[in-house]
Amino acid sequence: MGVPGGRAAAGALAATVVLLPEVVGLDRTAPWPIVTAFRRRLALGAGVLAAGAAVRPGPWRAVGAGTGLVAAAAAGLSAVRHRARIGEGTTDGEPVSVLGANVWIGRADPVALGDLVRRERPDVVVLLESGDRFRHALTAEVADLGYRGWSCAPGRAEVEAAGAGDHACTSLLVAPRLCDVTVRAVTRDTASGWIEVAGGGLGDTRVLAVHPAVLLPRRTHEWRRELARLAGLVADPRPTVVVGDLNSTLDHRALQPVLRHARSAAAEVGRARVGTWPAGRPRRLGVAIDHVLVSAAVGVESVDVLDVPGSDHRALLARLRRPRGAAAPRR
Repeated sequence: MGVPGGRAAAGALAATVVLLPEVVGLDRTAPWPIVTAFRRRLALGAGVLAAGAAVRPGPWRAVGAGTGLVAAAAAGLSAVRHRARIGEGTTDGEPVSVLGANVWIGRADPVALGDLVRRERPDVVVLLESGDRFRHALTAEVADLGYRGWSCAPGRAEVEAAGAGDHACTSLLVAPRLCDVTVRAVTRDTASGWIEVAGGGLGDTRVLAVHPAVLLPRRTHEWRRELARLAGLVADPRPTVVVGDLNSTLDHRALQPVLRHARSAAAEVGRARVGTWPAGRPRRLGVAIDHVLVSAAVGVESVDVLDVPGSDHRALLARLRRPRGAAAPRR
């Protein structure tokens, strides 16, 4: 291989390590999953640099050519994974709406979030990084609406109304129109409490509130393990809605087993690339790590990405259609 060819290969290899770490088996190793979260933006930047190098004479032209090819491949892979996968979801089933918000260890403004709940009246409100303190504060803001609430701490076998702090806990609020739902903890070995709400006015559909481990280098193994656990949960044939901060974008290979059984509601309505974190940055510069995923039978009407004062995450409000099934009578 001549010198230009060697330089092109070197550029392509360096770009592959950064932009396509799964090709060389690095995507399971820290810090590459974090890098992958920003793949689309990195691919765009690498493409711009490669184009600049390609028009300049000298040794960098070949490097730019190799880098540009890999950048194009990375951008293409990202586009494929963000492409809407339309399910067979019902369009005439029962409406159900879910609101998911990471409240940043209880730092979100309960008054502002209460105003949002009052305005939109979601059937299920999923609160990540929220224990009973924040749940009580929010419930007080909408006390006249009749929402009931539960919190779940990690390592506990059951949901509980007290004793769950705001750090690694998950909370739920359920609208009164859903009647007598069943609420239970679904894991005891995850970094945060995970909750399932089912029955009552949800019919045969269940909602899972989940929060896999934060994607830090020292917790990469835990993050992968918990996403694999989620894949097992969504493989259940029941109509399912997953709401949570998954600490993953649609680019992550570790999320793909989950997406074999559920699809992104945001992707279906063209909102998959709207950044939900960090909320302090423009939406185009953030990453979409908060998700509403739905199984094939659940229809998607709309998804809104909403600012929540005080939180470092934006919230997702999804209006869905669940298949008609047995449901408790309204009271």
